[in-house]
Amino acid sequence: MVKIKTIEITTMRYVRGSLEAFLDGKKELNWVKGTIKNSGILNYKGMLQEIFDGLRRYSKLTRYQSILKVCQKEGWLKS
Repeated sequence: MVKIKTIEITTMRYVRGSLEAFLDGKKELNWVKGTIKNSGILNYKGMLQEIFDGLRRYSKLTRYQSILKVCQKEGWLKS
């Protein structure tokens, strides 16, 4: 029997990996913003916040603060 992952889990992992790539300096702000916007993660209430909560170890980084502010400005996260 093959175990099938739900689209929500797959989307969450994709966005989390994309955010980590940005936070590690491998990608740029506009790239990760576009990834979040086009991934479908915004269709799942609270999931983007869950991802950010899981990445709190990065919270002191300027990159973390910049993507957090962008997501709040866009209305994707609460301020």
